[in-house]
Amino acid sequence: MIVGDIIALTLLMSASGGVSSGLGNFLFFTLAFAGGMVYGRISTVLPAIAFILTIYGEFYLFFLNENDVQSFFQAGLLGIVYFVTNILFQSLSRQLHNRQTEVYTLEQINERVIGGMRTGVVVLTNNSEPRLMNQAAERFLSTPSQSAPVVESVPDNLLNAVARWRDDPSHGEVTFTVAATGQELVATFSELHTPSPEADTLIFLEDSTEVQRQAQQLKLASLGRLSASIAHEIRNPLGAISHAAQLLGESENLDKGDGRLCEIIQNHSVRMNDVIENVLQLSRRKSAEPKKIVLDQWLSTFVAEFEASGQEKPEITVLLQPRDTVVTVDPLHLSQIMTNLCQNGLRYSKKKTGELTLLIQGGRDPQTLLPYLEIIDYGQGVDEELVSNLFEPFYTTETTGTGLGLYLSKELCAANDARLHYNRAGTGGSSFKITFMEL
Repeated sequence: MIVGDIIALTLLMSASGGVSSGLGNFLFFTLAFAGGMVYGRISTVLPAIAFILTIYGEFYLFFLNENDVQSFFQAGLLGIVYFVTNILFQSLSRQLHNRQTEVYTLEQINERVIGGMRTGVVVLTNNSEPRLMNQAAERFLSTPSQSAPVVESVPDNLLNAVARWRDDPSHGEVTFTVAATGQELVATFSELHTPSPEADTLIFLEDSTEVQRQAQQLKLASLGRLSASIAHEIRNPLGAISHAAQLLGESENLDKGDGRLCEIIQNHSVRMNDVIENVLQLSRRKSAEPKKIVLDQWLSTFVAEFEASGQEKPEITVLLQPRDTVVTVDPLHLSQIMTNLCQNGLRYSKKKTGELTLLIQGGRDPQTLLPYLEIIDYGQGVDEELVSNLFEPFYTTETTGTGLGLYLSKELCAANDARLHYNRAGTGGSSFKITFMEL
């Protein structure tokens, strides 16, 4: 095609009177384009063809007495310019190609590095629409049921955090929960300057699970050292106090008021002993030994044993769909978690309705397809301002509670790569949902 253009232009130039017509200047563009598109010796042949055809045309016109010797000198200069133009654009084209290759290579490296990062990366436009999202961010924010997740929008609680950060940059880090999975993420914000007038927002997402595990290990190590002191410094004197109060309460000369004081001493001694037992249980807790269990079979056994363990038989309804749902968890840990949650739920149901009623439902979540168990009571529920403190150790609204039941349940869930979170139930009471991760 380029050779055809050269031939056509040289014929047109010869027909118009040779190099003196000025049409030879148009060959500069053709040869410059050839230098940018064709590399090596082939590209150098093209100006040679143009020069030979130009000289041949001048010889033809010279024999026809339509030009003079001066035309050959002009043709020679024109040929030199042909070669210079071609070689110059070859050099520029190589440099641009090398630079393009470097940019492409860097782009591929960036995509591989960012795509393979465990940290999620999200770029939001000023309109809070995702411009870029790596695989880790898609995995954090999307539902695990999707083989190739595409997130059309980020969660509302994260968008609210971004809006607060834009108004006040001091809120540069926030912890939020993905509603679908209950996964806790830590988001860090940064401003990304682009050629557009309004800067984009760069968000880094990290799973707080690993940080929580490290903190949990340090916490258990500290509790292990503390438990030895508790056993000697608190438990023995507490046992003596409780025993003395019991003996004092059996005295025949004790009036009603003093008897009540002895009863208070014994009740609080029992409560403090429960606190010590829970702390010792935390410090002595073994690592999880997860096994695959069928929820339907396991729940049937658990409910039967739980109902037989109390003085009053509770009314527990179990709804499981599908019934063959399998989870990977330590059965002993799951039994302890369910016992804590069921005891709490029955207590609050009875406080409001006067009946020991409870609903346990589970299976696979229709949105995430992750296996779950949900314990729902018929009580008053938890006030909104108290929800953030639910899983804190030693936090309780009961005068007889230790404040360690929910904390211990959440810790045991974390040890089994499961997540426990609270929601207001449709019954008006509380819903504690355990979401199991697929292993």
